[in-house]
Amino acid sequence: MSGVARWFCAGERGLLFGAFLTLTGCGVYFGLSDPIELEDRSSLIDSMYAEYREDFPGIGEISAEELIESLGTEELVLVDVREPEERAVSVIPGSISREEFESSKDGYRDKTIVVHCTIGYRSGVYAKELASEGIEARNLAGSILSWTHAGGDVATLGGVKTKRVHVYGPTWDLLPEGFEAVW
Repeated sequence: MSGVARWFCAGERGLLFGAFLTLTGCGVYFGLSDPIELEDRSSLIDSMYAEYREDFPGIGEISAEELIESLGTEELVLVDVREPEERAVSVIPGSISREEFESSKDGYRDKTIVVHCTIGYRSGVYAKELASEGIEARNLAGSILSWTHAGGDVATLGGVKTKRVHVYGPTWDLLPEGFEAVW
């Protein structure tokens, strides 16, 4: 355990800090607990995303439910900013990688661009980067985690439906029942 973790874990501070780490899922990094099982993982996703949201103010967003309703009615470009090894596990069907988007960025200017990652932080930062280039993109709030909770499908790169999702790390192991987290 690091010196900082030992300091926080001493006495009453330790109880409060340990409870915080357990509730946020971060305790696993300090060996304080296993990832917490929650009945309402979706609420935790929303609260974690709300905290991340502060790093990209003014960026438009879309909920997973709104995105599901918009499929087929709008010209959408879903851009997955996760790393190749994350995408290799599963993707939102029809999404393209950041690299694919970057190679044809100008061709997508007349479409609604929705970016996503695991929970919405990396995609929010990317949407902010796009905004600085004059490209409007909406961030998928809660990203692939919220997508799965809303009933959205995920598939392998080959198009086969799956229940496996790369969740970046144990803190984000918040998938709904029936899904398998990979990191």
